[in-house]
Amino acid sequence: MRTSALGYRLSRLLREESASELLRMGVARAMEWCRRLASTREWYIYRYEVPDVGNIIPTPRLDGVEIKFVECDADADRLVKEGYEDPRVVLRHADRRIRAGAVGCLAYVDKEFASAGWIGFSPDAKRTLDALPYSVDFGTGEACTGSSWTERRFRGRGLYAYVFGHELQYIREHGRTICRNSISVGNLASQLGQSRYGAQLCAVGRTTRVLWWRRWTERIAEGDCPSLSVCSRRAGYHAVVSGGSTRGAR
Repeated sequence: MRTSALGYRLSRLLREESASELLRMGVARAMEWCRRLASTREWYIYRYEVPDVGNIIPTPRLDGVEIKFVECDADADRLVKEGYEDPRVVLRHADRRIRAGAVGCLAYVDKEFASAGWIGFSPDAKRTLDALPYSVDFGTGEACTGSSWTERRFRGRGLYAYVFGHELQYIREHGRTICRNSISVGNLASQLGQSRYGAQLCAVGRTTRVLWWRRWTERIAEGDCPSLSVCSRRAGYHAVVSGGSTRGAR
């Protein structure tokens, strides 16, 4: 499966991306490997009540979008039989996450994979979708999300907030009341996407890595994401959602 998945992803990239874009992606991947050797990064750690999202999930700027949940290999097999792209082939680590009990929330456009987010209801699932060591109390109604990904040609169409809204709806329907996750300090798009649902900070974490040595530290934080003021100025966005109600939402 792993070899065929890698080949499929490579052929997909060659078919859909220009030479300059492939070069840019190669440089980005090289920089990612460099960061694994030595880096310091900061993360916003979120913890907030799962709102009732029924009437506040934004409509993506795409036609023909469908949401599919994958809880096990049988669900993925069923999608393949119905003509949808296999998430275990398109997405890195998808098969490992499914085996660990993580739930995939997948967006398809005309049966082509477009975007995904992952939900964890256990420590094993969390380790596959977010390796940062912040604690999640699964025994008292908490769930975690992470490893969101949108295919490049579908970006900028509102899919992140759309998929994440369905993740929160799934979490709520399965009896969990608290959402936990992390977002890189520099990832303004994801911070803005979650702010729609009343996301609140509980900590700011820092990872320090030098070769095989790693260190994780946290400091307590609360309130809205500090980057929201930057997002608002850039996007003209002033929506705040809390407890399922909206104030000035667009």
